[in-house]
Order: sequence, then structure tokens, then C-alpha cells
Amino acid sequence: CGGNILINIGITKEGTVVPIYQDILTKLGKWLTVNGEGIYSSKPWTTQNDTISNYVWYTSKVINNEPYVYAIMLEWPKNNTLVLGAPKTSSTTVVSMLGYTGGNFSWKPNPAGGIQIMLPSMNVNEIPCNDVWVIKMQGVD
Repeated sequence: CGGNILINIGITKEGTVVPIYQDILTKLGKWLTVNGEGIYSSKPWTTQNDTISNYVWYTSKVINNEPYVYAIMLEWPKNNTLVLGAPKTSSTTVVSMLGYTGGNFSWKPNPAGGIQIMLPSMNVNEIPCNDVWVIKMQGVD
């Protein structure tokens, strides 16, 4: 949404960070290592959050003169099918997930508008994150 994140971590009177906060910061750092492309230097996209899947929020970025849209999923979709109403597909649309090394995802236009993305079944070692996932889309309006 064009905002910032404020992380309020309390320190002890000795100036140390309590282990529970260290764990939270470490997890956030690992998540950003995988998904930072969709966060750092990104801009708000034309749509803030999705019109069908209200647990999806968008950012955008131009890399090497190519525009990308990032769909940040706060929940894993039922039946491994993510239905998005905002992105409009084209013949050049490519869909992937940041941190996933298994290749691009299958997709098809949604009959009501938007896109249906078929997420592959992943074993524990293939899932890039445990809580929030970032879909990267190229060739969408």
C-alpha cells in the first residue's frame, strides 16, 4: 500500500534482545531473503488487494524495463488453485513463486475475469516459506 513496517522490539536494560524477539527477527529476515524481490523497491500496483481472493495483496516493480506484479498470499488457496480477479492475462503471461525452484506455474484465464493459477503439490523441502507466499507474474495488466 506504499507504507512501511514498524517493528517494535523491546530490549532489556542491559541492551540485549530477548530470545523470543531474536527468533521473530530471524524468521522475518529469512522470509525477506526469499521474498524481498516483491518488497524492496516495490511500488503499489493498480489494485491494492484482490477483488476475489481478499487474502492477496499486490506490489509491483520494473526489472530491466519489464513490469512484474507480485501477489502476496496470506493464506494458501483451497485445492491449490489461486483465483485472482485483478490481473488481466495476455499471451506473454508467466507465473511463478519466489523461492520455488520447480519452475513456472500453470494458469488459465478465469471465466469471470482475472486468472486461475494452479499451484503444484509441494513437499516440505520445496515450499519456500511457511506463512506467507509471493506469486510473481509477468505479462499481466
